[in-house]
Amino acid sequence: MQSCGASDIDVVGAALEACFVAHAAGQFTAPPSSFLKRPECPHVADRIIGLAGHLGGAFDIEGLKWVASAAQNPERGLPRANAVIVLNDPDTRLPLAIMEGGLISAMRTAVVQALAARYLARPDARVLGLVGGGRIGALSVWAIYQWFPGLEQVRVFDLCPDRAAACCRHLEALGIPALPVGHFQAALGDADIALTATTAYDPWATPSCFKAGSLFLNISLMDPLFETVALADKIVVDDWEQCVHSDRVLARMHRAGLVDRGSIHAEFGEIITGQKAGRENEDERIFFNPFGLAIEDLAVAKTVYDRALEQGLGTDIELVDREWDVLL
Repeated sequence: MQSCGASDIDVVGAALEACFVAHAAGQFTAPPSSFLKRPECPHVADRIIGLAGHLGGAFDIEGLKWVASAAQNPERGLPRANAVIVLNDPDTRLPLAIMEGGLISAMRTAVVQALAARYLARPDARVLGLVGGGRIGALSVWAIYQWFPGLEQVRVFDLCPDRAAACCRHLEALGIPALPVGHFQAALGDADIALTATTAYDPWATPSCFKAGSLFLNISLMDPLFETVALADKIVVDDWEQCVHSDRVLARMHRAGLVDRGSIHAEFGEIITGQKAGRENEDERIFFNPFGLAIEDLAVAKTVYDRALEQGLGTDIELVDREWDVLL
């Protein structure tokens, strides 16, 4: 996977930009995600999600990401989330590849934030604030830093101080200046780019976390208060329909009658293609709240698959093609 570009920000970034171009052109099918939840496991991070889709344009691929998460896994020494991706031929529907999906899922999540920063943040951004010092938060900071090397400081807050300190040590080892702080306000209040990556179910990010001229990247389900989102001069999503069919902040605001499609400045693909403006002045507050689309995973997975074919990598699996000989 790594040899095929799955951890290369330029490879992943190019795939995702092409994905959003296809999205803006309507060259995709993305049914609602399927959530497997059990009442005896109430934590928001205890679930399995099935995300299926077809992505046209330069990709023309169908497939599914099956991503599972267990809130207690970090205490067991295991990653909180894992994933598998299956790619299918769009004509025969035969499976083309079964791929480890955790790396692709994490990279596309992080690189989408970096792309959003490239199009929506002030180019002179100097301070990045992160709340949630886990793997996705750290990876997103790394991705943003690749395209914003002028960042002078990353401030990290986590409810677990040891995790915040470990995150900063990891970032410092990568040459990224990082400092653990003792409160979420200290991380986000003066940030030019505010990034939240938590598993919190209840909102906590107050309006003081969203300063004038900043970009608020909300990877999480429900970090900002409604009043915080309402400060935004522009709200940008990846896909409005997917966002409102969820339990995330914009969906809750929509159900409360506080936002509708007209409240949304743009879907991200419209900004990448130039149909809508990104940042237009240095004082704008911009709120970016991506749902995370299956087609984004498919774009990266298809790119990795094509590069694997070119390099002769991967293991071929012989499929049974005479099923009656097996069954009878």
